[in-house]
Amino acid sequence: MMATEIHNLDEAFLFFEARTNLEKGIPPGNPNRVYRLDRMKALCGAFDNPQETFRSIHLAGSKGKGSTAAYIAVLLTSAGRRVGVYASPHLLDYRERFRIEGEDFPEETGFRTAQLLLGRLPEVEGNLPGEGGATTFELLTLFAFLLFRETGCDTAVLETGLGGRLDATNVISSPEAVVFTPIEKEHTEILGNRLKDIAGEKAGIMKSGLREGLAFSSAQHFIAQRVIRRKAVETGVKLLEIPLSLRRITMGPEDDAEDRFSWHLSWKNGKQEIISLNMGGRIQADNAALALMVVRELERGLSLESKALTEVSLPGRFQFLQHHPAVVLDGAHTPRSVAALAGTFTQIISDNDDIRPILLFGSVEGKDHRSMAGKLCGGSNPYFREVIISTPGTFKPSNPEKVAESFRKTGADVTLIPDPGAAWEAAAERSRGERPILITGSFFMAGEIAGLFTGKE
Repeated sequence: MMATEIHNLDEAFLFFEARTNLEKGIPPGNPNRVYRLDRMKALCGAFDNPQETFRSIHLAGSKGKGSTAAYIAVLLTSAGRRVGVYASPHLLDYRERFRIEGEDFPEETGFRTAQLLLGRLPEVEGNLPGEGGATTFELLTLFAFLLFRETGCDTAVLETGLGGRLDATNVISSPEAVVFTPIEKEHTEILGNRLKDIAGEKAGIMKSGLREGLAFSSAQHFIAQRVIRRKAVETGVKLLEIPLSLRRITMGPEDDAEDRFSWHLSWKNGKQEIISLNMGGRIQADNAALALMVVRELERGLSLESKALTEVSLPGRFQFLQHHPAVVLDGAHTPRSVAALAGTFTQIISDNDDIRPILLFGSVEGKDHRSMAGKLCGGSNPYFREVIISTPGTFKPSNPEKVAESFRKTGADVTLIPDPGAAWEAAAERSRGERPILITGSFFMAGEIAGLFTGKE
């Protein structure tokens, strides 16, 4: 088979996306055919194991991985390391998944890396175990490893794509540390229907022989916590669980920065400190605190300050599209995360209780939209009484009719507008420049609306 010829990096990403893509859903038949680790090990081996040329911090969890990874990376960069970040999904462009020292990677370097990968892929795939070729995520992960090697990164912060034990990122043999963000029920068609099973898959990134023998965890449901603790004992890994309480002390604007949020951290060792973040919500404060704990433990010889955290701003994480009235975009997609998001959003707009906010919501299949509807619109004092349901793009299957029905059962005033552009226009028309709008339900929904604002769909 001849090598694939590409003329630019966009063509490479299109080639990757055309492969079996678990982010778009589970293919018919046996998912174990595509969800396995031996193929990724063979792929990396054929390229001289680029993942072993740098230290790595490995993250698993159901929510908060992307922002926690970004916080860890910026803190490590402030400590003098050259750090690459590999995260998923993206909002508008695959390039968002790869960052070098907090910046976009050089286009020419990315193109050269893709040429190297695709030039050898036909020969390599002829010797891979199992049926079929490499999946989309495997190729993206290999691209990340090669890119970080090519750009001279000494550390990579790697976010799992799905689960952990058999995730393509878990080919790294001895991460410097592993980190667990909150774990909830998700991807049940592969990871299992019980939280115990899901936590067990994610805990699979913990293994004997960690470079520093360290694992870190945010606050967890007791079932997930028990699984993680047991795995730590089995592997001989020292598990550090986040030891602090948080108190919000200001909500933006602060120092003329309308997007700035400050929190008071009370660590169990008695240390008190204030952190300022560009992304709002208690979840972001939890993520930033977890990142501080990780990096301070890894860089114990340094007096690490938290001010670098203010440099982190990610698309689709409490992203303001406008301020007056507030239009906020967030990729929250679990019941707990949308509830926390709605709470923060409500606090921001609470200066005028008479203005009723509008919710623009879109959820993909496999997510618990019934519980999310209850969190956002249920009860005697719901966050939202007016909801527009739309389709979160075509990247993953969705059923907006079912989602709309779940929201109608809460008693909310629900309008179904399948086209995201038309849904946004309807929300803006109802707002009349006065009513705040929250757009959430999935990163894919966030990406659809973000694309309308940037002209990139």
